[in-house]
Amino acid sequence: MTRNGTFCFCADGFEVGEDGTSCRDHDECAMYGACSQTCTNTYGSYRCSCSEGYILQPDGISCKAKQDPGDSRPMLLIGGSDRIIITHLNGTGLQPLRSLSANGTLALDFQHNQESVCWVLSTESSGQLRCAETRNLRGFTREREIRTQQSLQHVEHMAIDWLTGNFYFVDTTNDKIFVCNQGGDTCVTIIQLDLLNPKGIALDPLMG
Repeated sequence: MTRNGTFCFCADGFEVGEDGTSCRDHDECAMYGACSQTCTNTYGSYRCSCSEGYILQPDGISCKAKQDPGDSRPMLLIGGSDRIIITHLNGTGLQPLRSLSANGTLALDFQHNQESVCWVLSTESSGQLRCAETRNLRGFTREREIRTQQSLQHVEHMAIDWLTGNFYFVDTTNDKIFVCNQGGDTCVTIIQLDLLNPKGIALDPLMG
């Protein structure tokens, strides 16, 4: 009861229906961030689960990659304006992998199935895409340049589709996102309308 009449409310996991008096199940999975990976709605509640290779954490929400015996420790690749470095997730073992001859905007991504790193160095006058193997995580080997059909001069971010090997680029000056195949000889602009000053991109190959 309230000063202006009655007010209905429901238990956790439910919400007031359109008639204002009944209770119906609330879909927690419709709310972004309810689960780290997979969310399954149940009557009056919900359940989180993880993709293969991940373990659900004690909070019942977060997922963490499995670390089996013999697996290499997870590492973090960091691209700066003058070099590419690698470090453990706790910040120890900082080690330079490659120095960059020209200052500019650096975008990089890791190809897990090929154990290689690809990066784009974009300057005021040019842009260049290079890839190198890093099997021992101590340096680069078999470094090569990939020449692309479209200019990489204004690329600010890049992501690699780990299923197809295609490169996705964000051009912040021309306000577009374009994709090139592994060889770089075929490129297609996929988004250019209603795109203002794009800065980043993330891929989900399983949604394609």
